[in-house]
Amino acid sequence: MSFKSFLFRLTILITLFVWSCVKEPEFNSTPAISFSSIQKITKTSNDGFGGKTKIDSIIMSIRFEDGDGDLGITAAEIKENAKYKDFRNFEVDVLLKKNGKYVPVLFSPKIGGLINFQLRPDQKPGPIEGSISYSTQFVYAFYKGYSPLFTEFNDTLKFQIYIKDKAFQQSNTIETDPVIIFQK
Repeated sequence: MSFKSFLFRLTILITLFVWSCVKEPEFNSTPAISFSSIQKITKTSNDGFGGKTKIDSIIMSIRFEDGDGDLGITAAEIKENAKYKDFRNFEVDVLLKKNGKYVPVLFSPKIGGLINFQLRPDQKPGPIEGSISYSTQFVYAFYKGYSPLFTEFNDTLKFQIYIKDKAFQQSNTIETDPVIIFQK
């Protein structure tokens, strides 16, 4: 056996040994989340009436972990099981700053919905962790249609976010940093 061949085999053995020592993380079966970031992107688009309007896209990013890895859901699972008929696994509540305090703003339909979480490559139960981003838009032309609480410009919002797994276990709720929409 040549020295290069020996070195190659030794490297493979050491790599396998190190990988076998890596232990899976132990997370609670109830999902947990933490705030990562919030970003606003303002763009101009057609308003549908021959004019232009500004749109604020708000991108919220969170980190998640779940001990049994049951965050994702397939279209087949929703179809097969009536309990998932109106299932939503990513919920967002909106808070608007009014007179120095944040008050809830109700949206219909509510912001959030179904998110496809990255599952384990083998699709078997077990701990998962990662990050995910969710985006929602606020169109300047329709600002009063969102809520009578909105002003014409410079509204400060925060978002409260939680997730649910397939067993309907709800995570902790996190709050984003404030972001200003409808900026002049």
